[in-house]
Amino acid sequence: MEALIYGYVRDDLADGRSEELENAMTSLAQSAGLCFAATFHESTPGDGTAFAELTAELKRADAHHVVVPSLDHLAGQTIPRDILIAKLAHEAAAQVWAVEH
Repeated sequence: MEALIYGYVRDDLADGRSEELENAMTSLAQSAGLCFAATFHESTPGDGTAFAELTAELKRADAHHVVVPSLDHLAGQTIPRDILIAKLAHEAAAQVWAVEH
């Protein structure tokens, strides 16, 4: 069985391209041999609710992979990007993948 991977998108950075971004994340997941499960959308900038839900789902599903359109989607929150990445690694043993580097 393929390992699960979840997407995370900040809607304020998606510029109306959510479907295109999700397709790119799905393609990356498939090329890495991972099963794309769902995308969590952060609709309110700086809110962090979707990030918290993502972290909880990773733990619930025993999943360890997150894909983002770019690492910018983990920046601009009230918590800096490196801390968010470390939180995913610590709380869910998750690795972050980025479509754009």
